Amino acid sequence: MRLVRLLFSAVVLLVPAMLNGQTPPDSVMEVLRQKARPGTVSDYEANRKKHMGWHKAQKDPWTWEVFEIMTGPDTGGYVIASGDHQWKEMEDWVARFADADAGDSQATMGANIASTERTYWTQLNAISRLPKTQDRAPLITVTRYHLKPGHEAAFRAAIGKANAALDAAKFPLATIWFALASGGAVPTYALVAPRNGLGEMAPAPSLTEILEKQLGKPAADALVQSFFDNVTGIDTELLRLRTDLSYLPN
Repeated sequence: MRLVRLLFSAVVLLVPAMLNGQTPPDSVMEVLRQKARPGTVSDYEANRKKHMGWHKAQKDPWTWEVFEIMTGPDTGGYVIASGDHQWKEMEDWVARFADADAGDSQATMGANIASTERTYWTQLNAISRLPKTQDRAPLITVTRYHLKPGHEAAFRAAIGKANAALDAAKFPLATIWFALASGGAVPTYALVAPRNGLGEMAPAPSLTEILEKQLGKPAADALVQSFFDNVTGIDTELLRLRTDLSYLPN
């Protein structure tokens, strides 16, 4: 089964920065994944902008960020995401906006949309290395890990040990972890990282080099093995932020 792919997101861009050393509570992100009908990309984008105008007219308090998918089988598709919410907020938004939102979306863009898929993801702040600012990066990388059932605790433990080594090395890259809550095969986790350019996809030193320096090679190898022992598959995507198609209420 092909998993609905993220975004996640906009996710990393919407995550609250850690304040005063306090880890914020986990939150929820809604993600829509869309493809334009062949030959209608220009119309889709023009009408996507019109629909975001509807959100502005309704004084929608949520941010909706749009990303263009740059790599993988869905290259040329779009990810629309709104994060940093709680489930009760989701319920309230649905009661207030969902029907009218769907109606305007269909009226404005329906003829241009080939497919839409929705997923919900839980942002796992306790095992993330949260960004220090709310600045929006032009690119994000998304790596999804499909886990063996019953192996989430061991997977998270390995992440915690790796994060401790990265923190000790003062490694600057922010990384946000998500777990799929609804919309595909579970357990699935996603790692999202902001990137200012393609050059940042080749960090120096590498993760392996950092782990070996902090832990020694035998312990680093054992940690990497303990991480991948829980994984059945991995896939990746690169997303480009499209602020021209997004709705940013603030």
